[in-house]
Amino acid sequence: MCGLCGLLGTVHWTETSAHPNAFTGAGRRTIRAERLHRAALVNQALAAARLKLSDFQATSYIVRSPTGKQAIVDDLQSVWSAVDQLRGAPIDVLDEAWIAQIEGSEP
Repeated sequence: MCGLCGLLGTVHWTETSAHPNAFTGAGRRTIRAERLHRAALVNQALAAARLKLSDFQATSYIVRSPTGKQAIVDDLQSVWSAVDQLRGAPIDVLDEAWIAQIEGSEP
């Protein structure tokens, strides 16, 4: 994250909720739990490409390849460019085999 963005408190929209009470009340996830849940959902999509996303200090994410390469990204939007870079090619989101594997995985 750019130091200036960190000072200004800029948060990407994927890291927040449009609903003001999203992280309140009984049975609701904490902000950290919601972040881990989003990472788990992204990992379902990345499993077919043998990549893994993990939370890093609740401020960024780490994308890892099966060969040990990794990239640190600030938000979910940045994950996909890191995936393309680590794979050396973009994921074809319309690939039927990739879609079938995502649909067959557990949330």
